Amino acid sequence: MKVIKQNYLSNLNNSQKEAIIDPEGPCLIVAGAGSGKTKVLTTRVVHIIKEKKAWPNQILCVTFTNKAAREMQNRIAGFLNEKISSLPWLGTFHSVSAKILRRHAESVGLNSRFTIIDQEDQLRLIKNICKAENIDVKKVAPQFILSFINQWKNKGLLPKDVVAKRGVPLERAILNVYKFYQERLKILNSCDFGDLILLCVTMFENNPDVLELYLSNFKYILVDEYQDSNYIQSKWLKLLAQKRNNICCVGDDDQSIYSWRGAEIRNFLDFSKTYKNTKIIKLEQNYRSTQNILGAASGLIAKNTDRLGKKLWTDSKDGDPVKLTCYKNGREEATGVGDIIEKKLKKKYSLNNISILVRAIFQTREFEERFLKIGMGYRVIGGTKFYERAEIKDSVAFLRIINQKMMIWPLKE
Repeated sequence: MKVIKQNYLSNLNNSQKEAIIDPEGPCLIVAGAGSGKTKVLTTRVVHIIKEKKAWPNQILCVTFTNKAAREMQNRIAGFLNEKISSLPWLGTFHSVSAKILRRHAESVGLNSRFTIIDQEDQLRLIKNICKAENIDVKKVAPQFILSFINQWKNKGLLPKDVVAKRGVPLERAILNVYKFYQERLKILNSCDFGDLILLCVTMFENNPDVLELYLSNFKYILVDEYQDSNYIQSKWLKLLAQKRNNICCVGDDDQSIYSWRGAEIRNFLDFSKTYKNTKIIKLEQNYRSTQNILGAASGLIAKNTDRLGKKLWTDSKDGDPVKLTCYKNGREEATGVGDIIEKKLKKKYSLNNISILVRAIFQTREFEERFLKIGMGYRVIGGTKFYERAEIKDSVAFLRIINQKMMIWPLKE
């Protein structure tokens, strides 16, 4: 690993330094897109260790993805010239919770070798329960039942805590499945991903001595992408931070897009109410975009309600004006974008310098069809090309066989 030999506080702007040099007390860092939030978070960890405010194993740092955790591990290790394993409590909410649960599994009715089941196993278990309870899975899909269970777990509700709505027999039936589901998991010495945090919180609440072990150990807590946290994750953090209140959360309320899977923006907006004497630091200098792009984005997002507010700026040039083009449908859009690339951009840039961003992977299909038609090369990042998907290749193969048969044995009129 290449060691970075520069001063870890160099190349930081004033707001970034302010977010790093004083790690005491609760702090909310409102970090706009491209403002260096990961750099600030990792440098804050480095500062705490360099200043001997805590040992690496006394720092809890949680992220939402394993990729983000690995990136932070590498950056911090590069500055400290130490092995990645020197930060044992840096990981996702789920991985850290699993580590804690394995140490104290007996307190939640499991043993330390419990299995974490995936979604496929969850659905299989729910199907078996539905069969035993005479629930028709054609009328009530296991995936639909699982969505209810996940919502309850994100809200910190075990079966005994859920109050089914009166006059809604379907919800009562799903709650019944939830009860059997949790009982079955315990018998199998298993838990799902939702259980990792929920059972950890339950353990802390019912076992003060276990909670005290971690309250005494964790001197500093740092959280990435806090705007995406749900109720149970926020509660988990609050329990672990209550002794010292040295908790620093980084996020952007304007990038909260996961409410559909349980994220609660109120955790972010009400942070200063949850943690008294909170320092709020805004990172507003953008290092990624031109001023015209930032101006358009800021003007649009300013219309949103329920936000702390910030104004992104950059030292970069204004850049090209932002253009808005409206199309009637996806096919017309694909044709229009293809024409722009062929007639304008392809003359000035390599295709490797041109990107098309879509909200969902299914939207790539019409672009792919258009590019195949005009002979333009392309790659799909973060997904599989439409005509390379297994189900599409199978369908095309069947159609080819049918076509060949019809050519050999033409149907009679």
